[in-house]
Amino acid sequence: MRSLLIALTLCTASAALAQPIVLSVPNKTSIRVGMNSCGDSQVVTWTYNGTTVACTDLRLWLVSGTSCGDEPTGTYKDLGTINKNDLPTQRTSTVTFQVNQLPGWTTELACGAAGREDAYRVCAAYKSGTGAISACDSTTVQKDDFELVYDSKPPDAPTIDNVAALDEALSVRVSTPTDSNELKLTIVRADGTGSARSLRQSVDQPLFRVDNLENNVPYTLTATAIDAADNESAASAPATGTPIFTKGFFDQYVKAGGQEMGGCGAAAGGLTGGWVLAVLGFWLSSRRNRS
Repeated sequence: MRSLLIALTLCTASAALAQPIVLSVPNKTSIRVGMNSCGDSQVVTWTYNGTTVACTDLRLWLVSGTSCGDEPTGTYKDLGTINKNDLPTQRTSTVTFQVNQLPGWTTELACGAAGREDAYRVCAAYKSGTGAISACDSTTVQKDDFELVYDSKPPDAPTIDNVAALDEALSVRVSTPTDSNELKLTIVRADGTGSARSLRQSVDQPLFRVDNLENNVPYTLTATAIDAADNESAASAPATGTPIFTKGFFDQYVKAGGQEMGGCGAAAGGLTGGWVLAVLGFWLSSRRNRS
């Protein structure tokens, strides 16, 4: 099973810190899991850096909804309790849960249900003192939370905007739905022979280049979009493209009467500089039109 490490840094009040408890995932502001993630383990690491007295145990829990509160309420799953007396020496540890253990799943509505987008919060809280080692007359709650979303709604289907023929290749531009992270392009011969193959790349690169194709053979292309929870959209409307042999300038030069070596053919009147430029212009224009 894949594991996703969630770093929870728990810090008591300090002039340098706005939040005494900070929950974070490196390079992420939230976690999105999908219907294919039900067996995945989520490993939560907590670290306590307290300098004032902890007046209550440290509690960690997972709650359905968008708010933690000061203590577990509603539909929640307990992730563990750390005794306040152990915090000065046990400064870090881990708790683990699986996506199929998110609070609220039932036999009628289990993990893997399609078409849902449910929000949860990973929570941590304890009550701290005012600074003195024995001062527990304060009810200040040090807490933070982190968003986790179960998302089984696929993104909208993309569209193939343009297919350009290249030599043994196709250039394909695909639109990007707003709720997707990746695009997948599937290519197969239009007559159904051979094996299909797929290319997958970021939505930041909507232009695909499909190489190693056969010239003058039609190909059918479809595209799908994939979101952060690995949900895949329906396929786009199919598009077709046929790679073609793109003649280079030298091919055009020879076809127009030029010689392979030694200048111009005198018997044919030669190939004037203007004619060479005309051939070059035609070649460049044809390449632009085909790409």
